[in-house]
Amino acid sequence: MFRRNDEGPDRLFYEQARLVNHIDDAAIGALRNFYKSQLPEKGHILDLMSSWVSHLPESADFLYSEVTGL
Repeated sequence: MFRRNDEGPDRLFYEQARLVNHIDDAAIGALRNFYKSQLPEKGHILDLMSSWVSHLPESADFLYSEVTGL
């Protein structure tokens, strides 16, 4: 049988925001380097990575950047 670490009501779990990074700093850096090498300069970018933080390169020169957390 599947058991959760916290068997309390889901409503209580989701009342408090949990703003955590799900990957470490090295992985974030690797992603940013990869995106910088693959995404066009001055390109139109829509970030749908569903996080409270973006992993798009901070130094990139995009014409338009939309960050949307799901």
